[in-house]
Amino acid sequence: MSRYLDARRDILPQAVTGLAEQLAEAGYKVTGPRLAVLKAIVAHPGAFSVHELEQWLLARGESPGIASIFRTVRLLSDLGLVQRIHGLEECHRYTLGSGHGHHLICTRCGSMVRFDDCGMQALVQHLEQQTGYRIVAHLVELFGLCPRCQSAMAP
Repeated sequence: MSRYLDARRDILPQAVTGLAEQLAEAGYKVTGPRLAVLKAIVAHPGAFSVHELEQWLLARGESPGIASIFRTVRLLSDLGLVQRIHGLEECHRYTLGSGHGHHLICTRCGSMVRFDDCGMQALVQHLEQQTGYRIVAHLVELFGLCPRCQSAMAP
């Protein structure tokens, strides 16, 4: 697989090792900068931005630089290991996970809830029949206030 990863397997969290193995299986090198980014991603529960990863890595003296972080996150997104989330203010955030999933995002605190059944399948089929398009993907992201933020704002 990857000698670089094998030499570090005992000191890495299992979630980092699993992601690194998926990178190697897809034909990509497992490097120090990529492992650093994977560690930062695993350390962030929920959604994260590239800049938040950079700050986490800088605080630990492990940052490979913002360009490497962007490239690694983009690669992980292309491979389906992370999902890109569009935001209202901050253009892109990411979350670990793959497959068909959508998000509820709090506009105040940024918390996120993933949901799978978006109820769009009938509409997708209708649009395919109506337009002749073959729809291969769709994105549903809903923005509002989470219950905790609603409570905090209550008089």
